[in-house]
Parts: sequence; C-alpha cells; structure tokens
Amino acid sequence: MKYAFRHLLLGLLTIFACASSALAADLKEIQQEIEQGKAILIDVREEEEWKETHLEKAILVPGSEIASGDQNEKILAKLKAEAKPEQKIYCHCKSGGRAKLTARLLGKLGVEVIPITDTYQEMLQAGFKPAEPK
Repeated sequence: MKYAFRHLLLGLLTIFACASSALAADLKEIQQEIEQGKAILIDVREEEEWKETHLEKAILVPGSEIASGDQNEKILAKLKAEAKPEQKIYCHCKSGGRAKLTARLLGKLGVEVIPITDTYQEMLQAGFKPAEPK
C-alpha cells in the first residue's frame, strides 16, 4: 500500500511539474511578445492595487470601469491609443478571474483581449518585472 501511494504521489508531482513548466513557457512567450512590441498588457485591477504594485509596461484599465459600462467610449479610445491594430492585447489581474471577465466584456465591445489566467505572483516568478515605485 505504501508503495502504491508513493507511486501515485510521484506521478502527480511529475504531472504538476510538467504543467507548471508549460504555464511558465506560455508566460515567457507573452513576455517576449510584449518586449518585442507585438503585444500590450493591460492591468484590470483597481487603482489602489495598481498603486501598491504593478508590472512594467502594463497599462491600467480597471475592470470595474469596463463592467459598469459608463466609460466605454473612454476605455475604447484609450485602448485604441495604446494598441496598434496588429498588436495583441493581453490582460491580467491578481488571480485571473477579473481578467477572464474583462476579456469577455471587451470582446462584446469588439476588442479582442486575451486573458492571462495565471496569478500576479506566477507572472513575477516567470520573469515579469514590477514597475519601479514612484
């Protein structure tokens, strides 16, 4: 019984390690696209969270503003000013949930956005750099 449990545990750890490295590779690709100017990154957290810490090259577009629908024209103008037509737009938040919701809402407005469902901490661990405090 102990042998079977160890075998199962080892198998699960192997699967987890492979999945983690696959996620890290995806984040590395996203990071390269941003560095090369092929993509932009929007941060859909709230302004208070942004002020505490945010990623270099990220643009603040609070998800609550998008969800309210009150500032759609302003948000669309901001995205149009920030992103060239050929660039991908990625969005992130603290844990991935708001990024998925925001991508769906912006999609309804005709803006294709790719949500990053990895956590903020996972992004930092993958090599994204926090912006310097001001």
